[in-house]
Amino acid sequence: MQQIHWEDRFSVGIREFDTHHKTLFRIINTLLKAQEEGETEKVIEVILDQLFHYTLYHFTAEEAMMDLHEYPELDEHIQEHLELLVRVKEYRRQFDEGSGVSVNSMLDFLAGWLLDHTLGLDQAYGPYLKARGVH
Repeated sequence: MQQIHWEDRFSVGIREFDTHHKTLFRIINTLLKAQEEGETEKVIEVILDQLFHYTLYHFTAEEAMMDLHEYPELDEHIQEHLELLVRVKEYRRQFDEGSGVSVNSMLDFLAGWLLDHTLGLDQAYGPYLKARGVH
C-alpha cells in the first residue's frame, strides 16, 4: 500500500480540524512505514495505540464544535466516529491476541476510511461552521 498524502481537497476549511486530519494521515503513514520495514509487533502496537488515542481526541473536539454550533448532522457524524473507534479497538484486540489480523488489511481499511470520511461527511460541516464564524 502506498502512503497517503494530504491534498487541498481534504481540507474542511477549519484550521484546527485540518491540522488534526493531517496528523491522522501522518500516523497512518507511520504505521505503513513500520509494517513495510518489518518493525517489531511492539512498534506497531505503540502506533495503533497512538492512532486510537489521537482519533478519540480529534473526534471529541470535532463533535464538541459541531454540538456547540448545533450542526444538524451531528448524530450521523457521531455514529460514523463510533464505528471507526470500535473497529480500531477490535483490530488492536486481534493484534494483541495474535489472531492473524493482517496489518495490510488494517491499513487498507484505516486509510480508506480516513479518505472517505474527510472527503464525505467532513466536507459538509466545514461550510456550516465557517458560516458561524469558525475558522
